[in-house]
Amino acid sequence: MSMPKSATPAGSTGMLLLAVGAAAGWLWVCWCLFLLNIWNDVRLAPAFALARGIPLYPGENSGAVSTWIYGPLPLLLWWPATWASSAAHALMTAGAINLFITVAAIGVVCWAWPAPAGSSLTRSDRILAASVAIALWPHAAFQYLQADNVAVALGLVGNLLLVRANSRTWQWGAAVCAVACLACKQTSVGVIAAQIVWLGITAGRAAALRHLGRCAMVGGVLAVAMVAGFHWNDIRLNLLVLPSRLPWTGEPLRRLVDLAPELSVHLVVPALVMLLGRRFFWARESVLLLPSLTWLCALPSSMASLMKIGGTINSLQSFTYWLPPVLLVALVTVRAHRRAAWIWAGVAVASFSICAVRLARVREYSWRPFIEHYRQAEYLARSLPNEIWFPWHPLVTIYSENRFYHAEDGLYVRFLAGHAITLTHAHAHLPPHMCVIALRSGSTDWGIALHFLPKNARHAEFGLWTLYSWPPPSP
Repeated sequence: MSMPKSATPAGSTGMLLLAVGAAAGWLWVCWCLFLLNIWNDVRLAPAFALARGIPLYPGENSGAVSTWIYGPLPLLLWWPATWASSAAHALMTAGAINLFITVAAIGVVCWAWPAPAGSSLTRSDRILAASVAIALWPHAAFQYLQADNVAVALGLVGNLLLVRANSRTWQWGAAVCAVACLACKQTSVGVIAAQIVWLGITAGRAAALRHLGRCAMVGGVLAVAMVAGFHWNDIRLNLLVLPSRLPWTGEPLRRLVDLAPELSVHLVVPALVMLLGRRFFWARESVLLLPSLTWLCALPSSMASLMKIGGTINSLQSFTYWLPPVLLVALVTVRAHRRAAWIWAGVAVASFSICAVRLARVREYSWRPFIEHYRQAEYLARSLPNEIWFPWHPLVTIYSENRFYHAEDGLYVRFLAGHAITLTHAHAHLPPHMCVIALRSGSTDWGIALHFLPKNARHAEFGLWTLYSWPPPSP
């Protein structure tokens, strides 16, 4: 059954506005929360290094160690944040860019993904699908800077270009997007594999081989550009050696149990849906074949990342590649039901309810960005130049002293991977007269920074900060 593009289930406009408004409210709160997450500071600092010509990938015994062990492409997209006037404004800008990248990809896919043969999607269907996708999307994608966010956005757009391709230009665009996923995160190979398999099924072996050639050519160009822009030994260390040598979690069963609610949504639900509707999902002519193949092909590398030390739900990219097209087709199915208007409105209410529950579960949020801790940090940095180290907030000293100091998470990654830096290397990129270490009160730390404390160190609270201090060294 099909409907005119202008048709909307009776009485559902208000429900649609409710769903859109709830999704917008959820995104706004995620943006407000952005400055409270200490991970975003250490993840944005490498973009400043790239913008200022400082080596992005530190060597074995040189350079300030950062937490960035991914491709450079996300940092290029976050580059405008480096033009901000302060650390807080830089993070606000980066948070807005991060939201835009993901929401734009969801919006474009929901707006342009083809409907199944013999049916159509209304404008309201597409808007509702985008709202539901935002409601169900992993919250970390909206609240944290992650290489995964850009990779997923590119993968979604690449699959859209391929499934709608009516010329070689579109196919080349799909290849560029798929390979660009690897320039974000090294484990994003599933998109390339899925596209090649899909073309082999739908267009034949020759088409699949041609796309493999396109991806190889684009990958070659990107590889040459990276080697030209960075030192090969540093690329090898940061993008290959360190990630590969991160140890596996010592308690795999506990990891799975801790993430069971998320895994049920990301793995169990899609698997059951595709199993029950296998004749539709896996049919050669199905508009959901490519998303389903991407879900499947992205799974092995995603699960491997999940089971590494530090792995969490952001490593699972499969669900996010799969969700938007499936929601669109689900709404087409709703159209065929005799109570379509009621079900359609119920979907809108469900989307609103999911966002409402998510907002209710947020313990600490406001309806405007909270920047007081950065104001206090800026005061400390001005008062203690060349003396204070912010192990989890490198942006503070980037702005106050134009210096790049080690990030504790980067030191921790080196330690876990068996490439702990030397004391000489450590002190070369710490404040020259360091006598204060500042940590956000109640925030995460790995304890590495505190190993630099002398025995006579004291700690005190300063606003939202915990300060560990000792007498400054003699001139």
